[in-house]
Amino acid sequence: MIIRKAYSVFGVLLLVELFAQFYFAAGGIFTIAAKADPQTSAAVVKQAVTNSDAFFGLHSLNGVLIIPVTILVMIGLSFWARYSWRTTGFTAMLFGLLVIQALLAGIGFAGVAVVGGLHGLNALILVGVAMYVVVRHWAFRRQAAPATGPAPTPAELAGAAFKS
Repeated sequence: MIIRKAYSVFGVLLLVELFAQFYFAAGGIFTIAAKADPQTSAAVVKQAVTNSDAFFGLHSLNGVLIIPVTILVMIGLSFWARYSWRTTGFTAMLFGLLVIQALLAGIGFAGVAVVGGLHGLNALILVGVAMYVVVRHWAFRRQAAPATGPAPTPAELAGAAFKS
């Protein structure tokens, strides 16, 4: 039971890390966009790109180091908690999607923006699968209270329905 709770905690941690990715990327883009208008000199835009490095650096660090470790821990916990192969497969799919994410980013940086743009769409799929495994296997649900006595027979239930 404690392993399943740890899986749930790491799942929420993964979601927070993924949402942080969107924040870091948006922060970097808006840092640049705030200075990139037709009236702005190239030097000002270049400075805005340099200022966005902090956001994109955090985006890279989170995506290359922190998120993969969290997913690998979740895969290990999935095995340890003896979840079904389906659950372990969905958890492993997260890592596969992360590998695709890195490839799409690399293709985008190589100048193929049409393919690199899929980086954002793949991120949405990654968040969707992560939300699925967290919600589906949430270990902190309230458990039904155990019955205190023998279960009533159908005749007793039927009789209780007619009593006023």
